[in-house]
Amino acid sequence: MSAAARKARPLIALAVALAAGAWLLTTVHKGPPPVSATASASAAPPAARSTSAKLPDGAEYTPLFYADAVTSVGTANDAADDRLVLRSPSGDRELRRLPRERFAQFLGFTAAGGALFWAESSALPGGTYETRLWRAPLDGSGPPASLTADTGAAVFFDSEYDLVVADDRVHWVAAPPDDTPRTELRSVPVAGGPVTTTYADGRFRHTTWPWLLSVDDQAPLALVNPQSGERRVVTKAAAESVVCTPAWCRSMVQATDGHLFDVRHPDGTSRRRVPGDLTAIATDNAVAGRYELFTELHGDDVRLVAYDLDTSESKVLAPNVGVTAARAGVVWWADRPSSPTAWLSVDLR
Repeated sequence: MSAAARKARPLIALAVALAAGAWLLTTVHKGPPPVSATASASAAPPAARSTSAKLPDGAEYTPLFYADAVTSVGTANDAADDRLVLRSPSGDRELRRLPRERFAQFLGFTAAGGALFWAESSALPGGTYETRLWRAPLDGSGPPASLTADTGAAVFFDSEYDLVVADDRVHWVAAPPDDTPRTELRSVPVAGGPVTTTYADGRFRHTTWPWLLSVDDQAPLALVNPQSGERRVVTKAAAESVVCTPAWCRSMVQATDGHLFDVRHPDGTSRRRVPGDLTAIATDNAVAGRYELFTELHGDDVRLVAYDLDTSESKVLAPNVGVTAARAGVVWWADRPSSPTAWLSVDLR
C-alpha cells in the first residue's frame, strides 16, 4: 500500500467518526412511554420504477442518490477504478473515474436547477487528502465542473442536507480546526468561486433550509435559524433519541425487544406511536415533508413501510426488500436481500 493510501485511510475514518461520534444524534435514556396512535396498513404500493443492478459492461451498479424516480447516480467499481455513473432514460453517463488506490468516496448528493451536486473525497499523491465539490448537468448537456476544494474539515451525516443549494450557493458544514464547540458554515456559488465561511456556536448540521439541528449530546437538542437568530429547544424525554426538521421529529426509544418509534412536532405536540417492529432506513425524518420510512420483519421477509405523517397510516411499499435507502423525497431498494438484479424506486413527492 502506498504512503498516500496509508495516510488517506485515517482521514476517511475521521470523516466517518465525526459523523458517527461526538456529532451524532443518538442518545438513549429512560423516561415515560409515549402515547400510542392507531395506524392502518395498506398492501397496495404506488408504482415503482426499475433499473438494472448491472451496467451494460457487466459492472455492478449501486445507486447513491435519485434526482427523481428514473434518474439516479451511483457507483460502479472494477479491479482498477471507482466510477461515478449517472443513469437516466436517455442513457448512462460516466461522471468520474478514479484509480482504486485513491480510495474515492462520493458523498452529499443533491439536485437543484437541473444540476447534480456532490462531494468527492480522495487521496492525493504525496499523502495529502482532498474533499472537492462538483456540479454536473442532469441532462448531459455539459461535463462535470469542479466548484472548490476549499471545503475545510467537511462533515457528512448521510443526510439529504449534507449539501444544501439555496440563494444561488452550495452550503455545507465543517468541523473547526480545534476542539472548540462550534461549526463552520461554508458556502460557494453554484458556478464555483470563493468560499465564504461563517460560524455557529455549538455543533450542528443542516436541516430544512435555513435551519440547523444540533448534534452535540452534551448540549440541549435545538433548532437554530442562523439568518434570523431564532432558537427552538426541542422537548424530549430522557429516553428518546430524536431527529427533527422545524416541522416534525422522529424519536426512538430502546425497548427490550427492539426499538419503538414516535412522531411529533418539535414542541412535543401531536405525538403518535408508529405501529410495528420497525427499523428506520434514513438519517433524516419526514422524507418529502410527509413520510417516515422503515423496514419491518414480516415472517421470513423484510418489507418496506412508509408511515404517512398527515394521515397516521402505514403503507407497504414493497413486500420483500434488500438494501433500502431514502433521500430528498425518493425511496429506493434492492429487489432481493442478496445479489440484486434490479433497483426499484418511488418518488414520494
